[in-house]
Amino acid sequence: MGKPNIPDLDLLMQAGINPKTGLPYKFGSSRCATKEDIKKALRIVDEQDAVNRYIWYNLPCNITSQELERLLYYKGQLAFFYLEALDEFYFMPYALDGTIDFYGRFNTIHPVPMTSGTDDKNSKAQAEYLANVKLNCVYGIKMPETLEEADITNSAVLLHDYTKQMSQTIIPRVNLNDSILDVESDCIPFMRTALLMGTGIKGVRVQDADQEASVAEGARNMTNAALHCNPYIPIVGSVEFQELTNGTVTNAQDYLLAMQAIENLRLSTYGIDNGGLFEKKAHTLQSEADINGGPVGLVLQDGLSIRQNFCNIVNSIWGLGIWCEPAENIIGADTDGDGLEYDRNDDSSNTGIESEDGDNND
Repeated sequence: MGKPNIPDLDLLMQAGINPKTGLPYKFGSSRCATKEDIKKALRIVDEQDAVNRYIWYNLPCNITSQELERLLYYKGQLAFFYLEALDEFYFMPYALDGTIDFYGRFNTIHPVPMTSGTDDKNSKAQAEYLANVKLNCVYGIKMPETLEEADITNSAVLLHDYTKQMSQTIIPRVNLNDSILDVESDCIPFMRTALLMGTGIKGVRVQDADQEASVAEGARNMTNAALHCNPYIPIVGSVEFQELTNGTVTNAQDYLLAMQAIENLRLSTYGIDNGGLFEKKAHTLQSEADINGGPVGLVLQDGLSIRQNFCNIVNSIWGLGIWCEPAENIIGADTDGDGLEYDRNDDSSNTGIESEDGDNND
């Protein structure tokens, strides 16, 4: 009786052999675009929509408008403060360090590193240092006559991506939109499958694995069979082909319409104009499009009001002159009078660096 032999999978792969099929990779490595691949692309688009909705001006601490919005996208909320020991301003995540007020808001916080939870030595050192930094939260504009030294060196202003619910911390946008992206990323593989089923590929019932191997040699998988005109793929078992499907193939455009509706839902979470959850296949009147789109402006206004209130409080304490406005291509208006409905970045106006004459030419 022969001894069992466990093949060295690493050795097979180094030799260019696919352990699953026993064939060289070049004979069976046709790879379909998966849901995960589609979701990665959609995630990038989602982040780009999020970080370019608003334009920030006169930001300190060498941070760009997109970088600040990226931090909000992944963290949900940040604390802005001045660290006297390093003579620098920072945007950082934070944690409660003390009590709450009558409205449930944090009275004092301490910053935490962006890479909190990693085993990096620098991250641990930062966490230990920042844990000893106690900052008082400021929720209203400071009048010049009430401004004290402690407000400048020992206070923080909190910034949220959108209006809080009962909790004082919000769900980051990257997690909030994940379920929408997950459903949206299903549509393209489903559409591809529907198109593939319409190519006329048929299944052949086989009695055992040996017969399956012989059929599989002629048609390695459904994708290759469709691309190379192989009419049969193996099906192991006694189930008739007719029992596997009712023979109805959904029209590919239905998947695209579903994906478009989900995409419109995603855009509405940012307050960006879209066609609404339902778009007719036929010509749509402008009045119908306006109704379908819904009051998305309130969603955009929510984030803008929070950001501008944050700017007002920060400016009343540190006098930095920072400001936030919606992007021109979001609102569809030329707000800076340069004749273009997009924001130019030729003067470093949204990088925290003022022009030489002190004016912020946006």
